Amino acid sequence: MNSTMKTAYAILIFLLLFSGKLAFSQAGAGDKAGGARNQAYVDSIKNSNYIWTFPAWGKKISKRGIDIPYPVGIMTNIYVGSQDVNISDLQVGFNDGPLIPLDFIKFGKVTANIQTVTVRPDVWVLPFMDLYGIVGINRAQTSVEVVSPIKFNTQANFKGYTYGFGTTFAGGYHGFITIIDFNHTWSFLDKIDDAVQATMVTPRLGYNFHFDNPIKTVAFWVGTTGFFVNRTTQGTINLSDLQSTSVSDADLTGIINGTSDWLDNLTPAQKLVLKQIAEKIRDKIEGGSGDATISYSLKKRPTHTWSMLVGGQYQFSHRWQVRTEVGFLGGRTSLLLSGNYRFRW
Repeated sequence: MNSTMKTAYAILIFLLLFSGKLAFSQAGAGDKAGGARNQAYVDSIKNSNYIWTFPAWGKKISKRGIDIPYPVGIMTNIYVGSQDVNISDLQVGFNDGPLIPLDFIKFGKVTANIQTVTVRPDVWVLPFMDLYGIVGINRAQTSVEVVSPIKFNTQANFKGYTYGFGTTFAGGYHGFITIIDFNHTWSFLDKIDDAVQATMVTPRLGYNFHFDNPIKTVAFWVGTTGFFVNRTTQGTINLSDLQSTSVSDADLTGIINGTSDWLDNLTPAQKLVLKQIAEKIRDKIEGGSGDATISYSLKKRPTHTWSMLVGGQYQFSHRWQVRTEVGFLGGRTSLLLSGNYRFRW
């Protein structure tokens, strides 16, 4: 056996021995069904006949008195959140015209607000490893502040759907729990040409409390989330769909007439595309349709990759759990509400 195989084998043995002292759930792990207070319950688990397929080694673990939560589940998640974003390398085209670099434009605060409803089927294939899928619908609103060479604010609305997959590793000892979650999603939004791909890494540390009824537990945790998103976004938006556009008449006049001093340093192509857009914005302000398509390409990234979170889960029974999680710091705020139904297989 070479050194790599020995290392992998040692890690596997460690996880199995470690998980032998746990009670696993979607929130992670706890101790042996409440310990000495519920010795009769522990003994009943040891004497039970575990006939289910998942997780692997489930029968061996139950013989140690470990109360294995039902390994297969369907979770419904409601998520609302906001994320501050940095934008760079902007290119814009007018009515299917070529994309023109407008990298001289400076942005202030740019915030993406998102609301999603997802369904997440999962299965604990190993006592310490859960595999899951993600499918859902979402809505998003992006508020953009431009601070130079002119000042204005606008908002664009999007809707679409999301799918993805992920895995969770969980372990614990005497009530203390550790959870590390990885997932990757593809979000398809109208007005954006390709999928927005995002990867999230979320380690958590907490504690799982037992009640006198050993089946009921409540867990609390703290953690951090790393959010990694593909940086280039391309799409097309109708100018009439932009909301709350706020730009001064003097700025519009200067662009349309070519009298603004800052235009002197621009290329003819840049001046033309800005003039075309300014004319349509004025048309919209004056009650016209403002009907024109704006093609765009830009690079985006969160203002901070990592943020903090706190959360908790209450287990009513082996079949039902609810959880909530709040994210904060790093330019991100979020609220997650979840309901989880589980069964054996």
